Amino acid sequence: TPDPASPPHAGAQLAPTVVELDRPGRTLSMGGRAMGVGLAVTGGSLCALQSVPAAVYNTHHAGGSTSAVVLPQSLGIWVVSTAIYLLYASFAKLAGWRVPHSAIRPAFFSGSIWCLGFAFMIGTINRLGYSVGYTLGAVGPIIVSSLLSVFVFREIQGRKQLGLYASALALQMVGTALIAAFGGPSRS
Repeated sequence: TPDPASPPHAGAQLAPTVVELDRPGRTLSMGGRAMGVGLAVTGGSLCALQSVPAAVYNTHHAGGSTSAVVLPQSLGIWVVSTAIYLLYASFAKLAGWRVPHSAIRPAFFSGSIWCLGFAFMIGTINRLGYSVGYTLGAVGPIIVSSLLSVFVFREIQGRKQLGLYASALALQMVGTALIAAFGGPSRS
């Protein structure tokens, strides 16, 4: 039995993954579902808006370097992310919680990869137009990561799940092909 004097997080493992929560008979409360939907909508909205400052800058400075916005935006994201992490780690230290600091290393490395991809996406948007450049820059990495999850990490298994994945992948590719065929830079 746990010691009533110890905090509830003492000896706690990391949070379970989505796969571990998908057990028969286990349901989320309405509050949990609402929070999940709210976080998904917020995350999607913020992700969709992250290229807007660069696109606006490049529109107003047509002759300038397309990568002029990459450093300020990426540096701003890094500074805010670092501040959030440091605030959380400081609060956890004061509260006596264990913070898995080694988890930050992969996040910082993947953030560096994201920054490089963002730089290429901004250049693509400038050359191909927003509709084609953003779509290829956003959907392309999703296709690559989902193919890795199927063939390398084997995260998607079973005939039904693989069928759903193949259908979603086909729809994404058709949509991307249509945007590439009929989208492009404005000719005004």
